[in-house]
Amino acid sequence: MKEPVHASVKNLLSVGQMTTIIFVANHHQAIRRCSRLHLSKKHMERIVLVLNAHNPDRASLEFATRMAAISGTRLTGLFLENTDSEPVLVAQPDAFQYATYLWQTGEVASIRADVDKAVGLLREECLFAGVGLDVIVDKGEPIQQTIGESRFADYIIVDPGLSFSQMEEDVPSHFVQELLSRAECPVLLAPKEFVDVDEVVFCYDGSVSSVFAIKQFTALLPVFRSHRALLLEVNRSGRAEFSDEHKRMMGWLKMHYSSVYYQALNGNAKEELFTYLFLKTGKLVVMGAYGRSLLSNFFRRSHADAIIRMVDLPLFVTHH
Repeated sequence: MKEPVHASVKNLLSVGQMTTIIFVANHHQAIRRCSRLHLSKKHMERIVLVLNAHNPDRASLEFATRMAAISGTRLTGLFLENTDSEPVLVAQPDAFQYATYLWQTGEVASIRADVDKAVGLLREECLFAGVGLDVIVDKGEPIQQTIGESRFADYIIVDPGLSFSQMEEDVPSHFVQELLSRAECPVLLAPKEFVDVDEVVFCYDGSVSSVFAIKQFTALLPVFRSHRALLLEVNRSGRAEFSDEHKRMMGWLKMHYSSVYYQALNGNAKEELFTYLFLKTGKLVVMGAYGRSLLSNFFRRSHADAIIRMVDLPLFVTHH
């Protein structure tokens, strides 16, 4: 079984000073990266990680812990128990070391995770990363519980495939689609494989919603202001057609990011954006207007779903 990559914080100076954080991998991997980050109390956010209490996703758990560590803030684990759900059927029960077995027939087992052990898994990750943790365990209707919690969160982190159904679902799951449409805060979708972020890609179409998403991300995640920022637009000409609005948007970005670039793609928004992002690594993508049919084709729900399904990158999604 793959061992988790833990982060330890070294040479931690007083809050408000420049801090060196070294992410130290387990014995199977080398040290990944040294980053100079500015941590300040004024940038503390409430990050809520949403998990199925009976089947927690390890990748989103590790990603959320990393995000809290580099942001210098606490993490809230929201463990949801769907009281109407049945035990989860799995072909490899030995992989669920924190699960309680109910019965097994041949190679297929019906299991229900021990919630205390699932919580302990997150506590362990946070301990190694030096991240403070708050835990909420809720029973009831998962989407209603999560929407209620989103009102008091700065942003939510969730696995795009998170499901509380016995039926196999596409990605994004029905739960995640509902969350993206109804959440009262931005949602950050966790990738399955996460190494680092070298560039923030802002999907832009000139709409109020796309600008709002850019401003929300910048305000909530100032830790990425030292990273390369790309303003990505899809238009029919594929040329950088700089209007006054473009100049003002680029000017605003340059006030907040150290390296700012613009790129225009030519063609269909869904196809071009997917082609550009497919198999990319080291990028964090910012999108707006999920599920809002009156806005541009660039952010149609079907377009976003295709990108979520096929692109394994962190996706920051919000709406105005």
